[in-house]
Amino acid sequence: MLISYTNNNNNNNNNNNNNWHIPPPPYIHRGGTTTSTSLHLSEFEKDYSKYTNTDDDETDAKSQFGTKSYWDAMYEGMGDFSSEEYSWYYGFEVIQPYLEKYTRPSDGNVASNDKAEFNILIPGCGNDPLLLDMYNAGYRKLTGFDYSQGAIDRQFDLLNYLVQTSSGSDVSSVELRVEDARSLPQEWNERFDVIIEKGALDAIYLSGDGNFEKSVKELTRVLRRGGICISCSGVVPADLRREGFCTEDWEWLRDGTDDLKAGCFVLKKR
Repeated sequence: MLISYTNNNNNNNNNNNNNWHIPPPPYIHRGGTTTSTSLHLSEFEKDYSKYTNTDDDETDAKSQFGTKSYWDAMYEGMGDFSSEEYSWYYGFEVIQPYLEKYTRPSDGNVASNDKAEFNILIPGCGNDPLLLDMYNAGYRKLTGFDYSQGAIDRQFDLLNYLVQTSSGSDVSSVELRVEDARSLPQEWNERFDVIIEKGALDAIYLSGDGNFEKSVKELTRVLRRGGICISCSGVVPADLRREGFCTEDWEWLRDGTDDLKAGCFVLKKR
């Protein structure tokens, strides 16, 4: 197995986690414009009742975008967006300049001069090609997690396709896990140099009151002191974001509130 895969989600009753089904190579949006969405509020008003279940965790959701059943259905090909690959908000080409600017070794934000040694966490990775794009850009120590098994299956497919089509590609340093952002592994304490999330905190906010705060607390715990968090968000209210990423714990390096699309926020853990 070229990818380290772990399922630590106690709520997942799938006992076939190691029985990988590899579909035909996915369509990879290389060399073109990847479809994206800014998750406008009008999208939240659509009727997604066909995805609804009665799990206790979903009864308080503000939108179907905040329910696990909606995302599970999407990765099974029954949603409103592509189940193969979908880039939320914008692609790595928008994030990369900020990543490079704020992870200069001279600033002390990373532990190594070599970006291949940066330990990077991507919460709520979904089927976004961010992991793939970062690997192609030279980043190697990548960990992606999602609470949907289908999302992890799709990430596995994307990276497996890279191995099949690119000579010499070794993605053994990439780890994919099924995890809940509200309760991350204890062994991850201050493990990561960088966290990059694209819309994950938006979906978590929409899942119900208190979940955003719990998740930010966990992300704070697993990021080392001086580490960088890049958050791409268009839904979390500004006052709640300020409360979650309070200045006592975080230095705001870039405030994306006034960005034309979803904001790109860059924060440094104190």
